[in-house]
Amino acid sequence: MEPTELLTTLLVSIGYRLPIMIALGVAVVMLLDTPRGKVRSVALGALSLLLAVTLIGGGLTAIPLVLIATGNYSGMGAMNTLLSVGHVGLALLEAVGYIMLAWALVQALRRPQAPGKP
Repeated sequence: MEPTELLTTLLVSIGYRLPIMIALGVAVVMLLDTPRGKVRSVALGALSLLLAVTLIGGGLTAIPLVLIATGNYSGMGAMNTLLSVGHVGLALLEAVGYIMLAWALVQALRRPQAPGKP
């Protein structure tokens, strides 16, 4: 694999994750304007966790491409199990992030509204 092909493949991999990263960034910016508290902290933690999982998942996806580009085909067989375990771990962390985000949403929606607010 030539360097330009590797770079193109890596950029496409990043492109797939870019909308998610932008959405998470917008969500963080929207949360920064809310009052401080436990719910906000959990929501920010959840969004940070989801962003980290997205970035790490992109890195795990790039590892086989780098191994192919360097011609290290024997390393791919050994890395397959580790990468699979890594992806399962990231899926579990992503699930935890979604649960944290749902908890924060439920807590925010259960709070009574101040009088006079629609």
